[in-house]
Amino acid sequence: MMFSSLSKALLVSLLGVLVATSAACGSNDTTTHASSFVGTWHPTSGTTTLTCAGTPSTSSVTDNLTWGAGVGADLVQTSGSCMLKANVTSSTASALPSQTCTEAAGTATVVLAVAAYTFSLSADGLTATESVSGSATVSQGGLTETCTFSGLASYQKIAN
Repeated sequence: MMFSSLSKALLVSLLGVLVATSAACGSNDTTTHASSFVGTWHPTSGTTTLTCAGTPSTSSVTDNLTWGAGVGADLVQTSGSCMLKANVTSSTASALPSQTCTEAAGTATVVLAVAAYTFSLSADGLTATESVSGSATVSQGGLTETCTFSGLASYQKIAN
């Protein structure tokens, strides 16, 4: 089933927000390492790919993301309207399981579900690599379509 190009464009836009708002890790040693993630990160490169009905649509990662201390998790991604929780283990963060975000996109409703997410710091703690994958279920006008998404990006820390 195909949605209008406007709905697909809105979904691609929401995917960009998700990538910029996805959270990190699974944790035992949170005091030492979670603080290294906190701050604003600027993408230096990266793309996200949304595939609906077998047709991929790729866009560049351009939005900053901001990590803050979490409640109920080590970290929370506070950029955008979707807030995801994460825990920290060493220098790698992974999203807590079963996180979803529901967004309105024009006349469509989009439910984003993160299947896998990591945000890994470099040894100096000033650059990081992000990887994300999951599904997006779009409902519009009585029709529903499930799409998949994936993304890979590099970031540089620009503020604490």
